[in-house]
Amino acid sequence: MKKMGVLVIILILFGVYCFNSNKKTLDLPDTSKVEFGHVHGGAMTTVYECDESKISSLIKDIEEKSSYSKESVNDNPNGVDYIKVKMDTKTYYICERNGKTYIEEPYNGIWKIPSDLYKTIKNNKDKLIVEYED
Repeated sequence: MKKMGVLVIILILFGVYCFNSNKKTLDLPDTSKVEFGHVHGGAMTTVYECDESKISSLIKDIEEKSSYSKESVNDNPNGVDYIKVKMDTKTYYICERNGKTYIEEPYNGIWKIPSDLYKTIKNNKDKLIVEYED
């Protein structure tokens, strides 16, 4: 009977390990230069360059509040308007699809983010602007 109990505990621990070891993480680099671009209908309409110090709290919010949703198999989100964010050499896409909000790192994953965080990004881009390009 004791052997059966030990075996059950070992199987439970192994299952927990397997479940947690396969989690992907959103890879956000240090922000030496951050650019936001709004894409509508597949065409870049506006580019916003942001100061590193102004964006650091936003990056922290994304890291803390995002949760892995699914794999990313595209270069960018298809069929939706999105905000393109470039940090160092990486590009991220923030979009709303079917009432849910996401941040996508191409070929790494798609993470669900709270809608209030998406609205903050979308509505406050102009407050983060250092330079404006059209």
